[in-house]
Amino acid sequence: MLLSGAVDDAVRVLAGLPQPFTLSAARQALDTTRRVAVPLLELLDRRGATRRLPTTAA
Repeated sequence: MLLSGAVDDAVRVLAGLPQPFTLSAARQALDTTRRVAVPLLELLDRRGATRRLPTTAA
């Protein structure tokens, strides 16, 4: 469960990152673990607050 306002705070922090940002950059900016960052970013994607870009093969 997230604290009240946590999603809005996360969106604000992520908006300040160079775009597009990586999971690693988001995790560091939010000062959290990958275990927390992945579900949070998935939630933001479902809510339309972020947009997942297609991955490219290296």
